[in-house]
Amino acid sequence: MKNLLNRKDKKQPKELPKRITNDTVAQHREKVLAAGRKHKYPIQYTKRRLVWITMFVSVVILIVFVILGWAQLYVWKDTSDIAYRITKILPLPVANIDGENAEYSDYLLYHRSSLAVLQSQGQADQKDKVKFYQNQSIDKALEVAYAKKLARENNITVDDKKVQDLIKKQQESSKLSQSAYESVVKDNLHWSMDELKTAMKYTLLKQEVSFKIDKTANNLASDIKKRLQEGKSLKDIATEMGDKVQSVFDLSVSTDNSDGGLTKAAMSLTKGKISGPIKTLSGDGYYFVTLNNIEGNTVNYSYVKVPLTEFNNQFNYLKKKQ
Repeated sequence: MKNLLNRKDKKQPKELPKRITNDTVAQHREKVLAAGRKHKYPIQYTKRRLVWITMFVSVVILIVFVILGWAQLYVWKDTSDIAYRITKILPLPVANIDGENAEYSDYLLYHRSSLAVLQSQGQADQKDKVKFYQNQSIDKALEVAYAKKLARENNITVDDKKVQDLIKKQQESSKLSQSAYESVVKDNLHWSMDELKTAMKYTLLKQEVSFKIDKTANNLASDIKKRLQEGKSLKDIATEMGDKVQSVFDLSVSTDNSDGGLTKAAMSLTKGKISGPIKTLSGDGYYFVTLNNIEGNTVNYSYVKVPLTEFNNQFNYLKKKQ
């Protein structure tokens, strides 16, 4: 036992480092590198494993986010600001017509406005009305998609200047200042001015497409012009064409009547003269107008309208078919 204790008490002499000289520096370097090589391959293996684990976790998280996002939009039908911003960044479809996707952001543009109106009226909890406006908003998004498709096929574009001019005309016809007009848009439509510009651009695009593709309306307008040159009156033309046209006679309105510019066009005429075809801000057809009389703040005029029907006919056919 004593011998064992003596052995433990004896300290093992430490090996002193050898002195490095010019002759032994290469040998010492190799010794150090050899010690490092022992840990090289385990570290490389650990790095590769960490990379694969990171990639796997990232893919799983991405899949989870995609599934949650899909459920949020297509199952729970989220209409929140976050959902709206996501759909404005990602061109997600809400429906399809004639091979053209209707964008989810366009649907939310209209549906969020409708929901805001219902909330202001205290009717947001009425599911039937919400469902009605939801379907209506999807139809509007489908109209936009179909208009975009036809616009590409017919090389039709709408620039920002046209949109700004339309907004300016509406503002002038309402006789409101710019700030007051913006407040009215926000209070009634619950849109920002950028959202209003987007909606107006879609409106103009549909109008341009409707005028372009409606050969029947174009031919009818040309036919009316010929009959007017022959000396026929608007009443004669309305009688001859029957339900192909829409007519209103002896319409009395105030001189500041907001009707898309029709009253203003009538007031610019001399009494008894017929002008046309006129495209109003409503963009729903060709108008032939005659001024009957102006008394004080009241103007009396008549018109015959050639309605645009081709776009709506094609759209309704495709919607019913699909």
